[in-house]
Amino acid sequence: MKRILLIVLSCLLLTGCEAFTFSVDELLVAPSISDDQAALKQALYDNVGQSVTLAYPQSGDYRSAFVIEDLDGDDNDEALVFYTASSATASGTGENVRVAVFDKDSGGWHAMYEIAGGGSSVDTVIVLNYGDVTDIVIGYGTSVHDESVVSIYRYENGVLRSTYDGWYTTMISADIDLCGTDEIVLFKKSGTSVSVGVIKSSDGLSYVTAERTLTSSVSEITDYVCGILYGETGALFIDITDEDGYLLTEVVYLTGDTLTCLSSMDSELLWTTERTGGYLSMDYDGDGVVEIPTLGLFSGYSGGSGAEYMVNWLSYSEEELTFVTESSTYYSLSDTFVFKLPSRWTNFVSVIHDSDTGEITFVEYDRTADSLSDMTKLLSIISVSSRNADAYLDDGYTLIKETGSMSYLYKKLADDDEPLLLTPDEISDNLYTTD
Repeated sequence: MKRILLIVLSCLLLTGCEAFTFSVDELLVAPSISDDQAALKQALYDNVGQSVTLAYPQSGDYRSAFVIEDLDGDDNDEALVFYTASSATASGTGENVRVAVFDKDSGGWHAMYEIAGGGSSVDTVIVLNYGDVTDIVIGYGTSVHDESVVSIYRYENGVLRSTYDGWYTTMISADIDLCGTDEIVLFKKSGTSVSVGVIKSSDGLSYVTAERTLTSSVSEITDYVCGILYGETGALFIDITDEDGYLLTEVVYLTGDTLTCLSSMDSELLWTTERTGGYLSMDYDGDGVVEIPTLGLFSGYSGGSGAEYMVNWLSYSEEELTFVTESSTYYSLSDTFVFKLPSRWTNFVSVIHDSDTGEITFVEYDRTADSLSDMTKLLSIISVSSRNADAYLDDGYTLIKETGSMSYLYKKLADDDEPLLLTPDEISDNLYTTD
């Protein structure tokens, strides 16, 4: 208590009393809970006593110790409550978290069933509703580094029945085959080896489980995104960091009951995706197809500090059975847009990035010029906070797009008869926002 008071008083002295409108007592009040949650908490106390500590999921969409959903398809809500015995929490004995199931009628919440979970904490909760039935997926934290336990439950006739048990390092739900229903995806990392498993059910009654080992020498799974691989084939694009710090992208997709990995068919496909860290796979242009970024230098740069990289986006060709360059763009990790380079700019245009202002200037590349700054300037593009946009409009910029709190503007720098100068429509059509 004294420590909290000292911290608050220090803040008041540093910032001025008028900046604070709350009291010390307000700081010490726990976050409020809904009436349903309060009633559930009391029902839990009535059932097991008050010597319990609520357990809150550490990740995912459900972050409450109370999960209120229609678990059995009867159009009435049931509830899961996660808790541990207070004595176990205080002593650090690591007793497994418990899952209590409550049903509700006109008289309030009533305890129906209770089980011991698979770990000492709740990592994540996923609820998959198939209409008549619902899968309740609970990931439990354990004392083993990078290893969590997953159980899939079905609630029927007042009983929570386990239908699947396994382990994972990272778990997500994602519609990787674009069927309209999410699958459970389990990433497993052991040493430098990583595998990905998929648990699929379209009706909650029958399950397909498939697993593939990805490339070796994986330092970490950096990111993942679902989207179209080609045609109507959906896939999971997994960005991994290898032990040398480079990013590569593994692509897996479902073919019936089989999980297929592109690199298992052609190992060279994986190495064509190698790039430096930070550049993640994404559907940058919003067409549903996920593109993989690779890097090349703009003309006039030789690499190293200060180099400007052209980002070439790869997509998979079903006809050629390989990755092909779909587009070449300007894209900096410090910006919130991708600018697609028109084909007539190929080999004829380079770029200057003003690190102080964030302004991107495209220039007509001239190998006889002493420096890039001496080359003919075509246009500049800048992204700024919308509240600062007026200053740029007054300075001759034109608004391209606004998204959220960001404005994207350009300034024409060349004469209208310059063949490489883009029209306003071309500029707008080729700029894609990423914020």
